[in-house]
Amino acid sequence: MSEPPLLAHFYRTRDQYRKNAEQAIGTREYRKASELLWGAVTQQIKALASAYNVVIESHREFFDFLRQLAGELQDPKLYEDFVALNALHRNFYDEVIPADIFPLYYEKTLEFLSRLDDLLRVKLGAESSG
Repeated sequence: MSEPPLLAHFYRTRDQYRKNAEQAIGTREYRKASELLWGAVTQQIKALASAYNVVIESHREFFDFLRQLAGELQDPKLYEDFVALNALHRNFYDEVIPADIFPLYYEKTLEFLSRLDDLLRVKLGAESSG
């Protein structure tokens, strides 16, 4: 079964942001990399939200969707991790993440992306079998 076009779009965009972020990390452009990683996170969230028939159109709606989902899943860490990763977005403007700490945010981002991808696969699997 192929991915729906919207889902494929979110994945392509997520992967492009991640690739560009990794290039920026390679040149120690952490402010740029942080915004690109944030973009990858938001695209993954949009992909997951689409499986719930939710369209996210504003920054606040990312928070609302993940807070609600974390509540439904009884998994507060899901929302807490997202809130912590919001520092990536702030870092682009205010440079709040020191260079020596940035690799921790990169790893946390990769873990979060994987976790959301797993949730999406479970959701889509449940829909196709039910």
